[in-house]
Amino acid sequence: MDKRLWEKEKKKEGQVMFHKIDSGKEEDNTRATTIYTIYGRHDFEDDSGFPRLEEDKEESNDAYAKAVTVGARQKYYVKRGRYGRLYNPIGLYSEGQSGKQMRHAGRPEWTFQETGKDVFDKYLNFLKTKNAAWLNNAERGY
Repeated sequence: MDKRLWEKEKKKEGQVMFHKIDSGKEEDNTRATTIYTIYGRHDFEDDSGFPRLEEDKEESNDAYAKAVTVGARQKYYVKRGRYGRLYNPIGLYSEGQSGKQMRHAGRPEWTFQETGKDVFDKYLNFLKTKNAAWLNNAERGY
C-alpha cells in the first residue's frame, strides 16, 4: 500500500499517527527569564556583574537581551533592528529609539530575536562595559 494512501486511511479511522517515545517521562515546563540592560539603567547586578532588570520588566524599552530557560533548554534573545543590526543604546543615532515603531508596518522597529550563545555573551559584555568592540564582534558572529 502506498504510504500516502495509508496515512489517509489512518486519518479517516481517527487513529493517532504519532507516538511519544518516552511516555513515562515527566516534562519540566518551568520557565525562568533573565533580562539584561545597559549599565546605568539596571535594577541590580548579578553575581557576574552584568546589569539586570527585574523579571516583570521583560517588555520594558530598557530590556536589550534576555535568556529564557524552559525546563532544561535555554534560549538566548537580543534586540535587533529590521536590518539585523544589534541595538546600541549608547549609539549616536539609536539612543532612546528602542521603543520606536515602524511607520509603514505599525510594529516595533527593535524586536527580540533568537541568537547563539557566543553572540549573546559578546552582547552582554558590551552592555556591561559599554565598549563598542564587543558590539562589533557580536554583530560579526551573527
